[in-house]
Amino acid sequence: MKKQAHNQFLKKFGSHLTSLRKKHGISRVQLAFEMGTHEKQLRLIEKGEINTGILTLYKIALVLDIEPKELLDF
Repeated sequence: MKKQAHNQFLKKFGSHLTSLRKKHGISRVQLAFEMGTHEKQLRLIEKGEINTGILTLYKIALVLDIEPKELLDF
């Protein structure tokens, strides 16, 4: 895949994550705290500026009380 396609995917994922987080009524700070990570990392994920690992996706899903596959359903 080309770098541009990677960047577009990360941005779409980040936007989807932001929507899910807001739908569940949780702030970025609260989500980061409950995941045991820094708010800055979560902000960068939501902006599509960094690639994240599968364990981070699992932690996000746990806090949002959703199935991990919902994070990739966009």
